[in-house]
Amino acid sequence: MSGIRAVIFDLDDVLYNEKDYIYAAYRDIASFLSPKCSLTREEIYNRLVESLREKTGMYPRLFNDLVAEIGLGQELVPELLRIYAVVDSHLSLYPGVEELLERLRQRGSRLGLLSNGTVAIQKNKVRLLGVEKFFDVVAYARENGVEKDKPNPEAYLMVLERLGVSCAEAICIGDNPYTDFVGAKKLGMRTVRLLAGEFEHVKLDEKHEADVNVRSLCEILALVESQSMRAEQRAAIGEPERG
Repeated sequence: MSGIRAVIFDLDDVLYNEKDYIYAAYRDIASFLSPKCSLTREEIYNRLVESLREKTGMYPRLFNDLVAEIGLGQELVPELLRIYAVVDSHLSLYPGVEELLERLRQRGSRLGLLSNGTVAIQKNKVRLLGVEKFFDVVAYARENGVEKDKPNPEAYLMVLERLGVSCAEAICIGDNPYTDFVGAKKLGMRTVRLLAGEFEHVKLDEKHEADVNVRSLCEILALVESQSMRAEQRAAIGEPERG
């Protein structure tokens, strides 16, 4: 029996505000499209922001809809996706994230980063944030195919294997109840939901929700330590451990 040996983080809206990246990309896209149509950069940018608000970040055809609405052809969409993937803008981690990651490392926790989405885009975010240095493993669920995105349990198994820990020894931190917890819970991992970002007020059924909700990452260290203590107590009395 053992306690928490590894903490696996989601990226977007867990370690930083994803809108900082999105809005920077929208500005670049607006600059690219404006000379090709009758709209100003500001008008195109505002359309993108409003579409994101209405359709959410999970809608996959936002750029397709945009070019159709402004009278341009769908052949431009691949270039818009390329622009989105190579944004070069300053990104900052949420306050306290660096301290949290350092303190987890100091207590001996192995750290993993697991994100969904287009690999090139997620790699660019990691580069801009300079966050790779904090993690033992940085993994992109889609690197083995779009069907491997979370909530597919294989995404978590890939990270667990690279970290060298079992399901029962890991805790998963995410923000999106649609994708971040179902697969982890199936494997018997402990799950924590950060109530922040686009999905802050979304409430789903028990299958999709995390074991614990927090409103600040500063609560994570105490949670990890309490889970480790509970595991030691279970071991002392011979109680079976999850997973």
